[in-house]
Amino acid sequence: MAKHDWHILAKEQRLGALILFGLFLIGWLTVALWPSKEDPELAEPAPQKKYRTWEERKDSMRRADSIRYALWAAEREQRYDSFRLADSLRREAWKRERQQQYDSFRLADSLWRDSVGWRFAAHLKKDTILDLNRCDTSELQFIRGIGRFTAVQIIKYREQLGGYYSPAQLSDEALAKCHLDTLLNHFTADAKDIQTIAVNSCSIERLQRHPYLRFQQAKAIYNLRRQRVRFDSIEDLKAISELSEEDLNRLAPYLSFK
Repeated sequence: MAKHDWHILAKEQRLGALILFGLFLIGWLTVALWPSKEDPELAEPAPQKKYRTWEERKDSMRRADSIRYALWAAEREQRYDSFRLADSLRREAWKRERQQQYDSFRLADSLWRDSVGWRFAAHLKKDTILDLNRCDTSELQFIRGIGRFTAVQIIKYREQLGGYYSPAQLSDEALAKCHLDTLLNHFTADAKDIQTIAVNSCSIERLQRHPYLRFQQAKAIYNLRRQRVRFDSIEDLKAISELSEEDLNRLAPYLSFK
């Protein structure tokens, strides 16, 4: 409607148009601002909604509890691992200390028994000479300076070697704490009694058990044997870099090339 047409309308008509516009505005604001009510058919029942809310809370609590429990379990496992490690270290240290004490007690007891010559005068033979490959522990104790502990160590080392080929082997590192250097003139060793190792047929475990062979040396001998037909003499082992001339000289009496 043009501007000049509005002035043409009567005063009553303008008033009616304003009232209608006002009513329309009030109705629109009422619909827009008044909170809408949920459809009774679509609305969730109050008990069911409360139950669902409680289940959601319980699920969140379970998740929180599981996270807390996982953290607590991890922390407890770390604490227990540290306790186990500390306990194992203490046990190992205690075992080593006790073994050292027992070894010192055995050695001291052996030396004391041998030093008291008047108590064993009937058994002591100052000029006794024994074959290291044929004597036993009781015969070894006839010599002044050798007690039961030392005698057992000598026999044990003989079994590991396969026999002695020289009394000088009593000075090896395995018997160093027995201090037998001054007693070597009381012994002889017949190399015929040595148990040799068949180099061309033995296993790597058999080679490794010998005190004069380390694992790398035994492995080198075994690998070289697999590449060659057979070893004919100790000279064939000189090709192994892990074995020095001294090692070969010590091993020669214990190796058989048949």
